[in-house]
Amino acid sequence: MVDSASVSQTTAIDWRAWRYAVPGKRDLRIDMLRGIALVMMVVAHTEILSLVNIFTWERFGLTTGAEGFVILSGFMLGMLNRQRLQKEVLLTIGWTLWRRAAKIYLVNLTIILLILALNRLSVVNTFEVTHFVDRYSGTVWALFPTTPQIKETWFNIVLYLQIGPHQTQILGLYICLLLVSPLFLGLLQSGRVVWLLLASLAAYISYQLWSTRLTVAEFEFAFPLLAWQLIFVCGMCCGWYKDELMSLARMPPGRVVMGIMVIYALVMMFIAQNHTNPFMPPALLLHVIPPADFNWFYHHLAGKNALGPCRVLNDFCLMLLVYLLLTFFWQPVERLFGWFLIPLGQHSLYTFIVHVFVVLAVSQFVHFDLWHHAWLRNTFIHLSALGLLWWMAKKEIGGRFIPN
Repeated sequence: MVDSASVSQTTAIDWRAWRYAVPGKRDLRIDMLRGIALVMMVVAHTEILSLVNIFTWERFGLTTGAEGFVILSGFMLGMLNRQRLQKEVLLTIGWTLWRRAAKIYLVNLTIILLILALNRLSVVNTFEVTHFVDRYSGTVWALFPTTPQIKETWFNIVLYLQIGPHQTQILGLYICLLLVSPLFLGLLQSGRVVWLLLASLAAYISYQLWSTRLTVAEFEFAFPLLAWQLIFVCGMCCGWYKDELMSLARMPPGRVVMGIMVIYALVMMFIAQNHTNPFMPPALLLHVIPPADFNWFYHHLAGKNALGPCRVLNDFCLMLLVYLLLTFFWQPVERLFGWFLIPLGQHSLYTFIVHVFVVLAVSQFVHFDLWHHAWLRNTFIHLSALGLLWWMAKKEIGGRFIPN
């Protein structure tokens, strides 16, 4: 009896030892979440089918790395700037954010100009960064001018971000969100969080009804500002009230809400297994939900570009579920993946900016094709690309010029 009790007690202690208990103010679970989102985006942009896709391609829910990137960017801005606003005035914080937006804008312009320069070299194949291809239908959209343009037109399309590689379009969205972030922070600082959320929701609904584009920038086709600002604002509010939310999570009402969110994430995970993705081998999918029903649900309630309402809920519920898993199983997960994902997450913006040139480099040797199932070769390519980005992030290659 004594031995059994001792074994049970030891097991319980070992189980609790797995929980997250890292000293310091930096939450490494957030860094790991950012690393996961980054891996998902890099794999999606290197358009070959590998074993990595099986785990990153809307497999655990109807969500992508892009949503995670935007939500966590807002979360970090809200969390960090609440602390800074205790020591500095809003104008100073706002100026810092505008300077950051300006720096990222200049980096975006530099990427566009470098691609234009490389496009003039016959030895460099820039097709994958100058075109967007629907891999299912084979339809090709040119993202850069294919005919001669006058000087004034070049100025307009470059300065207004009307051209550029689709792999970095989300930077345009991030720039716009940074520009209006001081307004969001001002509302949060003055306790008007309800007004901020209502205004954000109204903007989101207006896009769902009328598909209005606020800018002429290219990113609006994939990441319409009125729709995607909602998850950024919600992320910022969660970051601002992180301590309060953590306290609420320890109380019965908070546990009920978390339970509902976890159940929703699991339901959406089941729905995602019935995906009609034509590139995914059928043996890896469930076939419980009829394809027509899944497609209706996906396009009307969980679309990616317009951010359908079910997808928005899925984004936050899945993020909570993963955060809870990291909380309770931190030690084994950190040993297995932390060495890789945490550095990527801590250099997420830097790595995202650099990855377009890694994608370009890969496309010089590999034909992008999602129909071809060269599993081992493609997995090696994906892992090599991610490994290169991890090494560059660790060494901070070009860190003086590339923002993070």
